[in-house]
Amino acid sequence: MAAGLEEALRALLGAVSPGRGEHAEVGWGLLGRVLAEDVRAPSDLPPDHVCARDGYLVSSDGEWPGAARVAGACGPGERVGSIAPGEAIEAYSGCAVADDRAALLPAEEAVARGGRVEVGRRPRPLENLVPRGSSARAGEVVLGEGTQITPVELEVLGILGRGFARVHARPRVSVISVGSEISLEGPGRTTRYLTVGAVAAALGAEVLNAGVVEDSPSAIASALREELGRSDIVVTVGGTGPSSRDVTYVAVESLGPSAIFRGLDVADAARSGGAVVGGRPVVVLPGPRVPALNGATLLLAPLVARAAGLRGDPHSLVRARLARPLHLPRRGMVWVRLRGGMAEPVQPDYYGISP
Repeated sequence: MAAGLEEALRALLGAVSPGRGEHAEVGWGLLGRVLAEDVRAPSDLPPDHVCARDGYLVSSDGEWPGAARVAGACGPGERVGSIAPGEAIEAYSGCAVADDRAALLPAEEAVARGGRVEVGRRPRPLENLVPRGSSARAGEVVLGEGTQITPVELEVLGILGRGFARVHARPRVSVISVGSEISLEGPGRTTRYLTVGAVAAALGAEVLNAGVVEDSPSAIASALREELGRSDIVVTVGGTGPSSRDVTYVAVESLGPSAIFRGLDVADAARSGGAVVGGRPVVVLPGPRVPALNGATLLLAPLVARAAGLRGDPHSLVRARLARPLHLPRRGMVWVRLRGGMAEPVQPDYYGISP
């Protein structure tokens, strides 16, 4: 009888914990890593009010409507302290100002002549300015523990002036391809490890290609023992079918697992399963690409996310309207192509390619 997905995940996730924290330099090498600390703002962000557009800085305390004398200029990255009533500062987007009474009169509203600016209305305090601390207050968490670092988070770390960040160690995932008929080169070349490994790599794992093993319980068991000795998670791809030569589960059982799940109660991933061997998870996937990818999405992705220290569900949730009626078994999976808020069901071929 097939195992319940939730039951299998509970057992496998129980054998996984986030990697140790380590300090890494803030740079491109940090992409894909997961924070092992809360990153807090060292000061208010922005530290001053900032001009959101070009124009003239004036004091909202002045006599308005009226005219103000242009007393100076402020460019991007420069700073103005206080602005006296009756004075104006020609300012450009990115200019910082400390005065809480300041307002920015947009250039298109200003009438400038003879070193003076005509102001036809009373400006509001901080009008057209990005307020001090509007992005974060001093000490506020800007990036939480468990956040995966993308280019956006990398830029935030740079803005905060961080030279190093504490991140979880990358989990190691070994992928073993099973099948006497396949090879890594030439005729019969397999790309299974690329497909399955991509699921783990996208979540920040270091993926190791453990090569191809023949359909032999002893050979598969030997490969499993070796990879369990160097990786946090081991994946086998192939050898889960009903024929006598499909012996991956036999090999796993020979290692004395504390838990084993032969197949899942999910259509299109029914031959996927897993085990806990020596306190480490083994994910068993079928050989065909589409079922293997389905099984990797259901079983491998949550394990890698936990091992990497990722916060929340690794699967992205997107709401879309089905383009046509779809009939699924009680628990099933279907591939769709998203276009303009519509989900069009597709049927991938043997190679996982859909028209």
